[in-house]
Amino acid sequence: MMRIIANRLVAQPQATFTPLSILAKNFSDTTDLKGLMAKKIIEHQKAVKKFREMYGSKVIGEITVDQIYGGMRGMKSLVTETSHLDPEEGIRFRDLTIPECREQLPKVPGGEEPLPEGLFWLLMTGDVPTAEQ
Repeated sequence: MMRIIANRLVAQPQATFTPLSILAKNFSDTTDLKGLMAKKIIEHQKAVKKFREMYGSKVIGEITVDQIYGGMRGMKSLVTETSHLDPEEGIRFRDLTIPECREQLPKVPGGEEPLPEGLFWLLMTGDVPTAEQ
């Protein structure tokens, strides 16, 4: 969401914001979801703070970024970074299409479909989990 808004507001190179999944790659070998999320939340809070400092007063239609992150009362909007609805490819979960999720997420040995826990991990962390995770 932040990347989409930033690109619409400012015609600058996209190097301003690093995707959150890249920020936490060094945590990706752990199987401790709570610990991993605690670390990722800290990084995400920093990114949101920086984003709001840069674009908080910018107008997005009839609302501002500060209004979005400040409670959104009475507004028809939603901040989400877990999925995106692409008009051509359908829904993307953390930038992966459904076919990509089916291919990359862990499966039961001999199974054809991904485990629901793998999709949960992907949505929570932004990383494709290993079989151990």
